[in-house]
Amino acid sequence: MLLGLVAANDVGAIDFTAKTVMEKMDNTERYAFIAGVVEGLAYARYLNGDKDAEGMKCVYDWFYEGDKTIERIYAAFGEFGDYPPAAVVNALTKKVCGD
Repeated sequence: MLLGLVAANDVGAIDFTAKTVMEKMDNTERYAFIAGVVEGLAYARYLNGDKDAEGMKCVYDWFYEGDKTIERIYAAFGEFGDYPPAAVVNALTKKVCGD
């Protein structure tokens, strides 16, 4: 248990940016992390939309059903590497799903 706490503290010392995600995570970790960001963004749209599921569905469809969405996210992470990963994914969802 203590080892897990030490490892968690070490992560906090990293400047956690989109570039960090691309450089420090393998493909499986990266996809799982991004899917978690997408889940958070989808749920936030649900809550902010008075629990109307359309905004949430748009985010899910964009990520899970979209053509080459993960490749677009990776490209955006490369282009905007100094930004927080969630901010980059959020900007991409806004292009498709609006505010």
